[in-house]
Amino acid sequence: MAQLLSHLSVALAPYLGRRRWHVAYSGGLDSRVLLHLVWLMRQRAFAAGESFPEVCAVHVNHQLQPGADAWAEQCQSICNQYCIPFECHRITIQGSRQGIESLARAARYEVFEAVVEHDDAMLLAHHQDDQAETFLLRLMRGAGVAGLAAMPAARNLGRGELFRPMLNLSRAELEAYAEEHRLEWIEDPSNGNTQYRRNFLRHHVMPVLAERWPNYRNSIAAAAELQAEASELLGSYLSAEVKNITTDGALDLNALRGIEPIRQRALLRHFIFTQFGQRIDRAQSYELAEQFLASSGDSQPVFSLAGGITLRAFKGRLYCDESPANKTFDSGLVLNWDTGHACHIEGLGQLSAQAGGRFAPKGELTVRFRRGGERCRLAGHGHSKSLKKLLQEWGIPPWQRDRLPLIYCGDEIAAIADMAICEGYQLPDGEAGIQLQWVWS
Repeated sequence: MAQLLSHLSVALAPYLGRRRWHVAYSGGLDSRVLLHLVWLMRQRAFAAGESFPEVCAVHVNHQLQPGADAWAEQCQSICNQYCIPFECHRITIQGSRQGIESLARAARYEVFEAVVEHDDAMLLAHHQDDQAETFLLRLMRGAGVAGLAAMPAARNLGRGELFRPMLNLSRAELEAYAEEHRLEWIEDPSNGNTQYRRNFLRHHVMPVLAERWPNYRNSIAAAAELQAEASELLGSYLSAEVKNITTDGALDLNALRGIEPIRQRALLRHFIFTQFGQRIDRAQSYELAEQFLASSGDSQPVFSLAGGITLRAFKGRLYCDESPANKTFDSGLVLNWDTGHACHIEGLGQLSAQAGGRFAPKGELTVRFRRGGERCRLAGHGHSKSLKKLLQEWGIPPWQRDRLPLIYCGDEIAAIADMAICEGYQLPDGEAGIQLQWVWS
């Protein structure tokens, strides 16, 4: 089965310049073959005096089976034989039996994202049979083109990249390779439990498909690739249109009201995806269109999504907010700030300063937030105004007003984020001071 090694060598050639390869190693057949192939590639490179990325194995112990700890020890033993560093991450899965698959998958990817660093690659052993199962599972959920693209061969993962080098290989090819090289692997007894949807497909549906359409894996893989192309083209079109009707991260609802409903829903879905990488389903897109486009311009509807994301309308614009609707910000927070370094405010954004503006601070700076009752006089204005009134005049959404950073010099407001400078802290035209910049996270 030298062809598998050749296949993997070609697939992984673009990644040879990476600093480190993390191999997701469960101990099952697929990851066992991947680990062996990567080890062989490294052996050949060393024998030829060539450089090779660092290799380490990442094992996620879900603690869902009685033998889970013994499996981790077996994986550790194999890695010791190959002189490959081994990382075991124990996680706890809590949830219903029906949702255990998705919960475990989400927890795994959280681990993968946490371990990869800049210029690292995380290698996963998914193969063509997995791709076919994923396609059908998503089809049964009523997925659109993005969902039916199934698993991409490569995508960003945290600070690094995820890559599936065996996505064009069948499970039968991996089994033949493992038998030829006398590889031992772990058989998870839950793989035979057909209460899990993927296992049901694997044991009851795929064999029937194979009887009538022996080449169904290639056909489904081709269909998934076509869906991926369609999704990319559609995404490019929608991104350009969303950009045209988005200002400062908010979507113009009045512009949406002037187009046909099918485009309205598509643009709403894409706007949310570009903001937070979260895809909403067909039913949610209809509900969003009903709440935010059928309502009057003066209403301020709120819609909560998974992950603490809240959608809010204000003055005809749609905002995405990662703070849960019921979360109250601590207005008593006070941060000392040296303008030579960015001030990162967890969960809110980043305040930074650079040369070339007109802000001239005096003494030590602190960053604070509105508590109520503040007043200030803007530079060039004859009278002071309440901060509340200013924020209303500027059209700042109500939920952002208490979280907008105020720059204090002593006990006096010197600037309001990067929106305004107060009297006594602004230099005349032609004099070089500081340019403030506030970016919401």
